[in-house]
Amino acid sequence: NAAIKLALDKTHAKYGNYKLKYTVQMNTQRLLAAARANVLPNLIIQSVYDDAIFTRNGLTFIDIPFDLGITSYRICFINPAIKDELEKVKHIEDLKRFSIVQGMGWPDTKILRYNGFKVIESNSYDGLFKMIPARRADLFCRGINELKNEYTDYKNLSNLSYDESFALFYPLPRYFYLNETNKELKARIEEGLQMAHADGSLKRLLFEFYADDIQFSKIPERRVFELKNPSLKGLDYKYKNYLLKQKDL
Repeated sequence: NAAIKLALDKTHAKYGNYKLKYTVQMNTQRLLAAARANVLPNLIIQSVYDDAIFTRNGLTFIDIPFDLGITSYRICFINPAIKDELEKVKHIEDLKRFSIVQGMGWPDTKILRYNGFKVIESNSYDGLFKMIPARRADLFCRGINELKNEYTDYKNLSNLSYDESFALFYPLPRYFYLNETNKELKARIEEGLQMAHADGSLKRLLFEFYADDIQFSKIPERRVFELKNPSLKGLDYKYKNYLLKQKDL
């Protein structure tokens, strides 16, 4: 992860040299088990915060969202047949009459249902896109870091488009997690991220990496409907100080 490298570089004078290694590919459950057991020293996991998962069993996290919450802004794939209806939506309650499809077990499902939306789940990634042209669901909402590439990959599907009038915003801060015994590594990365945030280099890195996605999403031109994320109940409110604002994008 480029943000980890940035943090380590920022703190080189104080902490010295470092070496980054990548693990073999593992799913989230295996990564969590490895981190909790500390079988791979200084293993770092990156994930969206969920109070139910990451506040127990020997894990700790670096309390700065490394991507400044860019995935918090969601834009929806739609069938062009409902484009005009969506453009007329002015209030969040009006939007709730549209059904939303999400992946099985994705954190978005819990958030959307908590806020009163009808959510349909599917365990097929490809199937999620196909449900929109088939009118089996009205909306399939994705992070602005995902929209452009996915639209390119699936635009061959007839009657698959994306809405250009609004965006959803629900805070999805992503953090680095590690075993609670790896205190020096946590201190170093936390210090480095604080320095990178303060001097603007973390934001510059993010915008360099996601420049095309940010431009494609046109967030400042959209109506933004803000939702609550119930999975953040155990998180200190200061995370809000790091999240990108609509005007930043």
